[in-house]
Amino acid sequence: MGDRKRSYFGQAALTLLKSSRAKAPSCHGAAARSAGLPIARTRAGRRRLAAVCILMLSACGRPTEAPPPASAAPAPAAPRASSAAQPATHAPSDDRRPDVLLVVIDTLRADRTGVLQDPARDNTPALTALGARGLTFRQAVAPAAWTLPSMAALMAGHEVAESRRSAFPDEPALAERFAAGGWSTAALVANPLLAAENGFARGFQRYEVAPASVASLSADIHELRAWNARSLADRALALLAAEPADAPVFLYLHLMDAHVPYDSQHDALAAPEPGWSDPAAPMGAWTEPLAEAQARRLSGWRLAYDGGVRFADAALGTLLARLPDARARPCLVAVTADHGEGLFTHAREPDSPEIEGLLGAGYGDHGEQLHEECLRIPLWLAGPGVPAGLDERRPVPSCLLGPTLLELAGLAAHGRGLPLAAADPVPGVIFGVGTRGWCARTATHKLIEPFPERRAHAGVGQRLFAVDAGAIAPEREDLSAAEPDTFRELAAACAAWRAATAAAQPEAPDPATDERLRALGYIR
Repeated sequence: MGDRKRSYFGQAALTLLKSSRAKAPSCHGAAARSAGLPIARTRAGRRRLAAVCILMLSACGRPTEAPPPASAAPAPAAPRASSAAQPATHAPSDDRRPDVLLVVIDTLRADRTGVLQDPARDNTPALTALGARGLTFRQAVAPAAWTLPSMAALMAGHEVAESRRSAFPDEPALAERFAAGGWSTAALVANPLLAAENGFARGFQRYEVAPASVASLSADIHELRAWNARSLADRALALLAAEPADAPVFLYLHLMDAHVPYDSQHDALAAPEPGWSDPAAPMGAWTEPLAEAQARRLSGWRLAYDGGVRFADAALGTLLARLPDARARPCLVAVTADHGEGLFTHAREPDSPEIEGLLGAGYGDHGEQLHEECLRIPLWLAGPGVPAGLDERRPVPSCLLGPTLLELAGLAAHGRGLPLAAADPVPGVIFGVGTRGWCARTATHKLIEPFPERRAHAGVGQRLFAVDAGAIAPEREDLSAAEPDTFRELAAACAAWRAATAAAQPEAPDPATDERLRALGYIR
C-alpha cells in the first residue's frame, strides 16, 4: 500500500469483502425508515449508502455471503484431551447437574436496560427480575467493541488484543468444555458472522446460524422475523423439550433485535424519552445543537433501538417463564451482550472515513470507538449456586462469564471467574479492543490508545477520561495533562498487555479487495 493510510474499519471489513460477489446492499422499506436511514434511489446514492451500511455492519463483521446451513456445517471435532476440559471430581450427581442457558443480546448497551436505567423507564423488566433472583453486574465491560473479538473472548474465557481475529484462540472453547463434561450442546445464533467456518461451532453438537441476508439493511421482513427473539425463544423451548432428560443441556442463544436492521413493528414498544429520544428535547450528548431534521432522525433511530430491546426482553421473559415446562432439571441462566452501541453519544474522530449526514457526524454504530456506550454492557446471572439479590457494582470483564458458568455447573474452571461474593477479587485493570485502537480501564479512569498508524493524524492520540460508575456519560475532557501519573500507569499497563498477548498484524488484502475498499471509502 506504500504510504497510503488504511482505515482499520477497512481491516474490519476485509474478511467480509474478500469473497463477496454481490453488490453492496441498499437500504429501503420499513427497516430503513424506522432507523432514520435514507433510501437510495440512484447509482451514486446507492454507492454512498453502501459505505454507510458497510460502516455500520462491518463493526459487527457482517459477512457478504451466507455461511452454509446448519445441516451442511461440518460436525464439531471431538473435544481435545485437556485436563481443563474434563469434569471436576466435585461435580454434582448426574441427576442434579443443571442445564445452562447462555443468552447474548447483540449490541445491547447497559444504560438502555434496568442495569442503569431509572426503574420507571426500564426497557428490560424481565431481565431485571432475573437479576433480582440472582446476580446483577452494574459495571460489566465488554472485551471488544464489535462481535468477532468479543465473542472470541467470551468463548475462550479471557481478553484478546487482536481486533481482526476471526476465531478464538487454539484452546478448548466453552462448548467443548461442557461437551467433555457430559452436557448436550446446542446453539441458535441470529448473527451470521458467528458461522461454523469462523470457529464458533466448536463443541456444539447442534449449531444453527442465520443466513447472511438477515443482517442486510435490505433484509426481507419475513426472514428477519424468522430469526427474531420470539422465534428463537420458541425454537429454544422446543429444542430443550426434545432433549433426553437423563443429561443436562448447554444452550447458547444469540439475539439480534437491538442491532440494525430494526423491525418497524418494534417502534411502538418504546415511548419518546426526554433528553434521549424526544426530538423536541436538546440532545445533551452533543456539543452543538442538532438541526431539526437531524434531531428527528436521531430520535427515530433511538426509538427503534429501544423497541428492539423491549421486544427481546419480552421474548426472553416468556422463555424463562416456560423453562420449567420444557425441562424438569434446574437451569443456570446468564444473559449479557457482546458490546454496546454508539447511538450518537459521541462525534466521530477526525480521521474517521467521511460519510454524509448524521451517521458521518456521530457514532451511531460500534466497533470503531471505545467509549463507554460501546463497552458497558448488562450482565445478569441466576440459578443454582448463584447468590440471590446480589448487586455487583465493581467493574468486571464480561469474558470471565465462561469460567463462572463451568464452576457453577460443577466443572473445572480454566481461569478466574466473575465475583460471586463481595469478598471475591476483581481485576484492577480491564482491557479492550476496537477496530481502530485499544483501551485500558479501571474503576475511575479509562485510557484510549489509537493504533500506531493513526497517531500521525492531527487530533488523534492517547487520551485519558474519567469513568462514571453509575451512568454512561459523554467522555469529553482529556485528563492526560491534568493527571499525568494515572495516564502513565494506564499507558504502561496497556503496552504490557499488548506485548503479553502478542497481537498479530493484519494481512495485506489482495488487489481486487483493495479496489473495493477504495471504492467504499476505506482506503484514503
